[in-house]
Amino acid sequence: MKSLAIKNDIYWVGALDPNLRTFDIIMHTPFGTTYNSYVVKGSEKTCLFETVKAEFFDQYIERLESLSIDIHNIDYIVVDHTEPDHAGSVAKILELSPNASVIGSATAIKFLNAIVNKDFKSIIVNDGDEISLGNKTLKFISAPFLHWPDSMYTYIPEDKLLFTCDSFGSHYCFEDVFNDKIQNEDEYLSSLRYYFDCIIGPFKPYVLKAIDKIEGLNIDVICPGHGPILRENPWKIVNLYRTWSTPVKSDKLIVTIPYVSAYGYTEQLAKSISEGIKSAGNIEVRLFNVTHSNIEDILTSINESKGLLFGSPTILGDLLEPIRDLLAKLNPVIHGGKLAGGFGSYGWSGEAVPRIESRLKELKMEVFSPGLKVNFKPSESDLEKAHQFGFNFAEILLGNKPLSSFKNINNVYRNEKSNTNNNKKELKLWKCLVCGEIFEGYEPPEICPVCGADKDQFVEVKKEVISFSKDTSENFVIIGNGAAGFYAAKAIRERNKSCCIILISKEKISSYYRPQLSDLLSEPINEDDFYIESKKWYKENNINELLGVEVTSIDEKSNLITLSNGEKINYNKLILANGSYNFIPPTKTSKGEEINSLNYDKVKGVHTIKYLTDVESIKKDIDSSNNAVIIGGGLLGLEAANEIEKSINNVTVVEFSSRLLPRQLDLEGSKLFESIAANSKVSLMLGELCDEIIVDENNKVISIKLKSGKTLPCDLLIFSVGIRSNLDLAKSINLNSNRGIIVNNKMETSLSNIYACGDVSELNGIVYGNWPAAIEMGKVAGANAAGDNLEFKGFVSSVTFNGLDCEIFSAGTVNFDDETLEQLSFKDILNNKYSKLFFKDSNLIGGILINNSSTAGKIITGIAEGYSKSDCINEKLI
Repeated sequence: MKSLAIKNDIYWVGALDPNLRTFDIIMHTPFGTTYNSYVVKGSEKTCLFETVKAEFFDQYIERLESLSIDIHNIDYIVVDHTEPDHAGSVAKILELSPNASVIGSATAIKFLNAIVNKDFKSIIVNDGDEISLGNKTLKFISAPFLHWPDSMYTYIPEDKLLFTCDSFGSHYCFEDVFNDKIQNEDEYLSSLRYYFDCIIGPFKPYVLKAIDKIEGLNIDVICPGHGPILRENPWKIVNLYRTWSTPVKSDKLIVTIPYVSAYGYTEQLAKSISEGIKSAGNIEVRLFNVTHSNIEDILTSINESKGLLFGSPTILGDLLEPIRDLLAKLNPVIHGGKLAGGFGSYGWSGEAVPRIESRLKELKMEVFSPGLKVNFKPSESDLEKAHQFGFNFAEILLGNKPLSSFKNINNVYRNEKSNTNNNKKELKLWKCLVCGEIFEGYEPPEICPVCGADKDQFVEVKKEVISFSKDTSENFVIIGNGAAGFYAAKAIRERNKSCCIILISKEKISSYYRPQLSDLLSEPINEDDFYIESKKWYKENNINELLGVEVTSIDEKSNLITLSNGEKINYNKLILANGSYNFIPPTKTSKGEEINSLNYDKVKGVHTIKYLTDVESIKKDIDSSNNAVIIGGGLLGLEAANEIEKSINNVTVVEFSSRLLPRQLDLEGSKLFESIAANSKVSLMLGELCDEIIVDENNKVISIKLKSGKTLPCDLLIFSVGIRSNLDLAKSINLNSNRGIIVNNKMETSLSNIYACGDVSELNGIVYGNWPAAIEMGKVAGANAAGDNLEFKGFVSSVTFNGLDCEIFSAGTVNFDDETLEQLSFKDILNNKYSKLFFKDSNLIGGILINNSSTAGKIITGIAEGYSKSDCINEKLI
C-alpha cells in the first residue's frame, strides 16, 4: 500500500496492523489498528507528524520515498504525543536525518529524551505558538492529558486540517483509511466508543477543555493517530466526544462505597455508614460488594462520585485483594481531590484501614481520617458509631463542616478513652512556624487553619509572660482590623486593662484569617475556623469594633480622626494598620476607557481578591463563566487559579516574568515547578501581559488581548499583580513615607504617638506584605503604644503554596542572582522533589522546599539562629 493524499502536499504515510488483537496489554482490538503518520510538504520546509511503531519502519520509509521525500533532509518532526506507538521510530528518523528538529511540548521533549537516549535538536512550543513551512503554517494547541501529559494538537489554517494524535481516534483498520469509505458504520462506532472509554475517557475534563480550544477553528479534516482519517463530517466525532465527556447533571451528590466482607461484619458497617450519610441530606449512596459486582460498574460510579469510602476486613495483616486491586485501578490525575476514607472489621490486628488510607493519600484524595475500625462483630454501639461516621462524612460533602473539624473527633472511633485521657492533660500553646499563628490545644492542629501547614510545622511555646502593666484611661484608636490591627489591639489590652480600644475597619465583619480567601473560592466558610476570635472575645476584652466605616481624615495636631459617617473620635495613641490595596496597572478596554486599581469594577467580570466581598463577587460570576484568566503568576494568583479550576474547565494564568515565582524560587526550582504545573489543568503563559480588555455592549469582559497580539477568551478576569500600601492618610499628615510608612523597629513613625504596622508600613526598606510579619508587627506596635518596650527583630519571612500538583515552601530574603551565595541542595527529579539552602557569610539565610516540606519549621529556626552548613546537616535540614 502506498501513501494517500489528504490535501494539497499533505499525505498519510502510516502503517496498517489488521491482525493485531491486543493493544497495550489491556485493550481488545478485533478490527486491528493503524499507526497513522503524516508528512506535510511546505514550500520551504518539510515536516513529519508522528512516526510509526518501530516494526513497521521499513514500509514507512518506502512510503516517504514514494513521495520523493529526501529522508536525509527532513526539517521538522512534530510529536503531538510521545507514546512509543507514535514516536517509536523517531530515533531511527534522527539517525537518517540528524539535522531535523523535533517539535513538541516541554513534557514531550523531556519524555522523548528518555526514549531516544541521545542528544537531538528540539523546539519546545507552547499554546498558540506558530512555525512556518513557507506556504503552510503550523499552529500549536496545548491539549494535555489526552491521554498523556505531553499531548498537543497542531492546526494548519491554510488547509483547515487538525492533527490530534490519540484524540478522536479508534483501533479500526481498513485499507481505504478515510472515514467516508467505512463499510460497516456500527463496527466503527463501537470501536470508537471502546477506544474512548479505555484511553480518553479517564480524562473527560481535559477533553472538554481541548474541544473548547478548537471550537472556533475552521476544520475540514481531522487526522488522528489511530484509525480512520476524519474528512467527512469530522465535527460529528468531536461532538460525540463532547457528549461522552460531559458529566451527567444530578441534583444529588453521589457517594460510592465498595467493600468486601468475609463474615458479614464489614458489610454491617457499610450499611450503617450508608444510612448515616443519607440521614444528613440529599445524597445518593451506592453500595457495592466488590466480590459480587461488575468492576466496570464500580469504576463508573467512582468517577461520578464526590465521596468514596472503601471497606475491608483485615486478614493476615492486610486488606483484602479485591479492594487492593480496585484501589490500584485509580489514579491521582482523575480521582485526586475526592473526599475518601476507609472502614472495616478486624480480629487480632487492624491494618486494612490504615493501608486503605495510605493508598488514598497516594491518590491525592482528601482523606477522612482516621477511619472506622471495629473489633470483630459490630455491637449496637459500634453500629451507632458507623452511622455517625457516615453522617460526619456527609456533613463535609454537603459543605456544612470542613474536613479539619473532624480531624480529632474521629479518634473516638478508635479509642473511647481518648477524651478522658485528654482531660488529664494540660492545654498547651502551639506555634505554626510557617505563619506565626498560635493555637491552644492538647496537641498541635493536624493542619494549620491559616496557612495549611501540617502538624510537623508546629512547636510548643510557653505562654508569654507580660511583666509590663499600665492601666490608664487613654483612647487607643487602630485603623484596620487585619492581622496587624487585631494583634495590636490584643497586645494593648494585655498591658492595659482599663483603657479604651477602638478597632476600625471599612469591612463589615470582624478580623478573619485573610490567607483563607483563596480557599473560599471553592468551598464554603466555616466560621469556627475563619474568624480569629468570636464576638464574645471582643466583648470580654472590651474592644470596640467600628465596622463598615472608613477614616476620611486625621488631625494630628488635635489628635482627632473623622469617619465616613461624620463621626469624630479623639485619640491618645493612633495605630495605622490600614494595610494595602491590590494594584491594577492602567489597562484600556475595547471601548477606549482605562481601568485601574480604583475603577476596575466598572467592567463586569473583572476582579481582585482582597476582601471577603471580593470572593463572594467572584463566586457569583464563576457560575456563569467558562474561561477564567488570572493576570499575575505570584502566590496569590496561582492559589486563585488552583481553586477556580475546580469549577471552571478553562483557567489561564498570564505572568509578565519569564518564570514562575522569581522572588520565592531560584531558577532551577522555578523550572521544576513550571514542569510540574504544566501537567495541571491550569494553562500558563509566561512573558506576557494584558494589553487590552475586550468588552461587549454591556461592558462585560469577553476576552483579553495580550502584548504579543494573542487573544484569550475570558469572561472572568482576576488581577493579582501585587500590592501597594494605603498611604493617602499618612501623606495627608506628612508622615515620612516611601513605598510604605517608614517605621523603626518599634513601629514608631515620624510623628509622636502614631504607630504603623503590617502592609502599610516599611521597615529598613522592606514592605513585608505577608501575614506572619503583620502579626509580629501588630504585637510590637500595640505593646509600644501601651508603654512597653518591644522591638521587631529576628523575623524570618516565609511563604507556602499547595496547588497545581505541587507543594512549595520558601523562607528568608534571598537575592538569587548573588553569585557569592553558597548552597546545599538535594534533588529527586524522578519524584519532583527539590530542597536547597542558601548561605551568606557561612550563615543560613534562605531555603526552598518543593514537594518535601517536612523540614520547613527547622529551616525557619535555622535562619533565625544563623545555622552554619554543619548545623544544617546535623539538624537534618536537607
